[in-house]
Amino acid sequence: MDKISLVIPLLRAGAKKWYHSIHVYINEDAAMRDKRPFDSNNVLRTWEGFLKRLVSSFGGHSDRDRALRHWNRLSMQPGKIDLFIDELIRLANELKYGGDYVKDKARVGMTTDLRNAWAMKTLHPEDYVDYLNLLRNTGYQLEDVASFNCTVVRAKDSSHRDKSDDRHTSTKK
Repeated sequence: MDKISLVIPLLRAGAKKWYHSIHVYINEDAAMRDKRPFDSNNVLRTWEGFLKRLVSSFGGHSDRDRALRHWNRLSMQPGKIDLFIDELIRLANELKYGGDYVKDKARVGMTTDLRNAWAMKTLHPEDYVDYLNLLRNTGYQLEDVASFNCTVVRAKDSSHRDKSDDRHTSTKK
């Protein structure tokens, strides 16, 4: 109760009006003036109960709005399938999204290369968790192919450079 009485003078605008609406549940004198029965065990009289109600009334909206903005901007960067899927799952849990909504966001947010590889898969799981796991594995396969192609190109370039270096460094006698 002591923490609550310290916070009350700091409340402004809507939070102050909110407090006045619950004041009769916290303060015994206010309850008597309003001719209401007073419950000394009311959860609003505890700091945890008061803070939880205050945050649910005023604090949670900006967090949800921030998560929603992040959800709307979320898109996969090439070669970053784990970061994309992990962030997609985190935001889906925070926003309480599931099912087709998560699958649709995965489809919209993936890279073009992954979208093309994904389209070649004949069966896509109905369950969105299985769907995301298969998508992650497809992304891994695509990353492996890209890594292999880079290695092959580097190997060809180095063997080509070796042969061209031989031509330039040879001396005629």
